[in-house]
Amino acid sequence: MALSNQGKKLLNDIFSASLKSPNGMSALRFRADNAQFLSDIDQLENLGYVRRSNDLYSITLMAFAYLAKENLDARSIAQNCGLIFALLQGNYRHNLGQRITVPDISKKTNLSEGDVRAALSIVIQTPILGSYIADVTRADAYVEPSESILKYKSFEGILQGQEDWDKRRNKQYYESKKLTHVRPKYPVEQETSLSATLSKGNWKAIENEYDETKKSFGKKINFVSDSHRRKIIFRDVEHSFVLAYLGFSKPAVILAGSVIEELLRLYLKHKNITPTNESFDGYIQTCEQKGLLKAGISRLSDSARHFRNLVHLSKEETKSHTISKSMAKGAVASIFTITNDF
Repeated sequence: MALSNQGKKLLNDIFSASLKSPNGMSALRFRADNAQFLSDIDQLENLGYVRRSNDLYSITLMAFAYLAKENLDARSIAQNCGLIFALLQGNYRHNLGQRITVPDISKKTNLSEGDVRAALSIVIQTPILGSYIADVTRADAYVEPSESILKYKSFEGILQGQEDWDKRRNKQYYESKKLTHVRPKYPVEQETSLSATLSKGNWKAIENEYDETKKSFGKKINFVSDSHRRKIIFRDVEHSFVLAYLGFSKPAVILAGSVIEELLRLYLKHKNITPTNESFDGYIQTCEQKGLLKAGISRLSDSARHFRNLVHLSKEETKSHTISKSMAKGAVASIFTITNDF
């Protein structure tokens, strides 16, 4: 978890406040009460530790994996999640994913309905469910396990996977920062032209920084069969990298977000799955619900969406809201991390 002490405190504060409302706590109220730390709060969002939806803040599964080690309340919820996981796994084996309501879960686990709802706010973020009602406070709230639940031995294993993935991401980020002051291996004059004739050199630089060749990337997106569309994707990946490397952060994020959105759309089409709606949000939600991507990777897609949302001029209210070079390079890195899970 690449956070300052202040960032960790804010994360714990958001978690503590959200205990009173499983669907999240007021983002506007929290930001107003902590106005001097807005840049730290934005970092929590950008790193995917806090999710903002309908102006409500909630802790993501990735952040919860860390909180469960240090925060007693989080640890208690994690234990309850473990009980619910075991129940749902057994439910799938015997009933092939039959829906189970909050009262039924409460009865079969001996947990109060309040504890069940708090735990479900975390469980619905994992890739083990086929369908569910996102508003866990509703009287008719239910969850329906999918076959994906059989891939995991325990809920603790899911949390460990989140932590391992985040460590790899942070390592990649710091390695990227070390390269910030390294002179490019090919002339800057050529970089800035973004000419198609320089594609080989640009992809060599991508390989040096992200350990991803054009050939290996191409194999991971074999589901994109249209040759013209593949060329566009290769081109936009290359250009987003060059823009980010040279400090043109805003256009780099726009391109990276567009590439991720299109890849998710085509991946769902390849799987013959209709998204909840034709939007970035819809593609991400569908991938989560169908268990097509690991939970951490889905959250990374979600973070890329938030990155892209920052590009609107109205969002740049202060200097702290401006997209940084490291944020842009992180958005480009997200492309390669996500395609590893296809």
